[in-house]
Amino acid sequence: MERRFHQEVDAVVAGRELGFEDVAKLKYTEMVLAESMRLYPPAWAMGRTAIDDFALGPYFMPKGTNIFLSQYVTQRDSRYFPDPERFDPERWRPEAKAARPRFSYFPFGGGARQCIGESFAWMEGILILATFAQRWRLRLVPGHRVQPQPLITLRPKYGMQMTIEERS
Repeated sequence: MERRFHQEVDAVVAGRELGFEDVAKLKYTEMVLAESMRLYPPAWAMGRTAIDDFALGPYFMPKGTNIFLSQYVTQRDSRYFPDPERFDPERWRPEAKAARPRFSYFPFGGGARQCIGESFAWMEGILILATFAQRWRLRLVPGHRVQPQPLITLRPKYGMQMTIEERS
């Protein structure tokens, strides 16, 4: 996966400075970012309040009910993401995306309250990944414990101790 990621960046960017026009060409980079956010979404859960009574499957939700949805849990559901703990950018091929229900993946929320900055975040994330990948490989320090800490946003409780290796 890393090799394919670097090959795409090298082929698209060819050592020059990246620009907005490169985002659409960095398809595998986008798949890497999407899979990263599937496993570690920026917001791990969100709440909504029912403004009217409604039925949700067999459940009745009276007006005023607080409903919590967890991207972190839903995006690990094996019905939609087989072997859900495995990192697999291939899950984001167009046909695989089209086969899943709409809200099986919602790192930026959805509906009327979807994050207004989502398209900017995708562009920024793809360009940042590709910029780093042009020159470096990042490696987790051996033995460093990575444990998610669910605050307002999801973050690594002990940080991410990384070694940066220059690509030759």
